[in-house]
Amino acid sequence: QPELHYHYLSDPFDRQRMREGVRLVIGLMDRRAFKPLVLERTVPSDAQLATDQALDHWMYTTLGTAIHMSGSCKMGPDADLTAVVDQFGRVRGVDGLRVADTSIQPNVVRRPANATAIMLGERMAEWIT
Repeated sequence: QPELHYHYLSDPFDRQRMREGVRLVIGLMDRRAFKPLVLERTVPSDAQLATDQALDHWMYTTLGTAIHMSGSCKMGPDADLTAVVDQFGRVRGVDGLRVADTSIQPNVVRRPANATAIMLGERMAEWIT
C-alpha cells in the first residue's frame, strides 16, 4: 500500500484561511435564514472554536480526502515551469518514468474521475507498448 502525505494545513496561511472559512460557515449557520435547516451544530464544538490552537487541532484531526486526487503532477508544455510531465506522461528530468493517472490533469474535471482515469491509462499504455 502506498503511503500518502498530503501536508494539509502545513502552511500557516492555509491554516489561517481554513479557520476563517470554518468560522464564516458557523456564523452563517447561526443566522435566522438558516435556522430551519440546521437543527444543531455538532462539530466543531464551542470549545474547539474558542481558540486558534483548539480549532487547528480539530481541523488536523478532521480534515481528510474523500475524492479522487488529481492535478498534483501537472501535464504541460516545456515552457510551463509548473508542469511535471509532458503530453506522453514522461516525467521531466527522470528517464524511464511516466505518470498515467489523474494527477497529470492540469485542471480538475467537473465530473467523476473514473472515465478520465481509464482513458489516461489506456492512452499511456498505447504509447508504452
